[in-house]
Amino acid sequence: MFFTAGLTELVPAGTGLAFPSPSQWLRGGWGDFLASIACSGLTLGGMLLLNRIHNILRSMTSLYVALFSVMMLGTPNLASQFYAGSLLAALIPLCLLLLLSCYRDYGATHRVFLIFFLLSLAGTTQYCFIPYIAVMFLGIAQMAIFNRRTVLAAIFGIITPWWILIGFGLINPLELQLPVFEPVFSKIGTGDTVLLFLSLGVTVAAQLAAYSFNVFKAIAYNARARGINGVFSILSIVTVAMICLDFHNILSYVPLLYFCAAVEISRYFATHRNDRSCILVLSLIAVYIALFVCQILI
Repeated sequence: MFFTAGLTELVPAGTGLAFPSPSQWLRGGWGDFLASIACSGLTLGGMLLLNRIHNILRSMTSLYVALFSVMMLGTPNLASQFYAGSLLAALIPLCLLLLLSCYRDYGATHRVFLIFFLLSLAGTTQYCFIPYIAVMFLGIAQMAIFNRRTVLAAIFGIITPWWILIGFGLINPLELQLPVFEPVFSKIGTGDTVLLFLSLGVTVAAQLAAYSFNVFKAIAYNARARGINGVFSILSIVTVAMICLDFHNILSYVPLLYFCAAVEISRYFATHRNDRSCILVLSLIAVYIALFVCQILI
């Protein structure tokens, strides 16, 4: 509805470190819209697999899928176009699937290499992927496989994409472009900016509230479950920190923030079941629907 009404305002194209930023790949039209929907579908698929394979919520529920979807509905301008944030939110669940499968598996160097290879390769297009290399390093420690072999696999995973691209002459190291800090809010309306910050504020507040209750439950988990919880905690903290620190590139972290918040909030409802849970869930959903309606009407 938002896209077909012509309400989508493209985010600033920006520049990649070595290649064009994902927001420049399609740049408007149905191809851009369908690529965005495809990335959201990949994110949802990754979320489903994470819980079915690794039981990240310790409950068989699909609430987190519904919450992520309705959170994206709260920022339809971002949900209806393909850009770095779409790709980041689709890539991180894949990296988490690989990472969580490595628990106490010291022979999982191939998977460790692949995680860092993918993030480093994506980092050639936009620097928002780079902070999550540090997240995955800490995740290796949480998965109890931090040793010389895995660290070397991670380092080679980071180096290899650049090595290949420079070796084939696709990248000139002297022509690498530093991030251009362009004020993104100069390209979207004031009303949309206010609604975006309302959506972010509600999401972060709900996420922090859920985390404060979940942390006490996590103490009683076994070592593997505590490690998984630690990975998601680090991911959430870094994402919120990047939204605060990398203000000029804030839009790139919004879909991933929704992913982290949907998982954290769903974990709370999965472990704190009562007759009034549905009231809180429906109230939260109503907030994002209201934000969507406001953006249709403004």
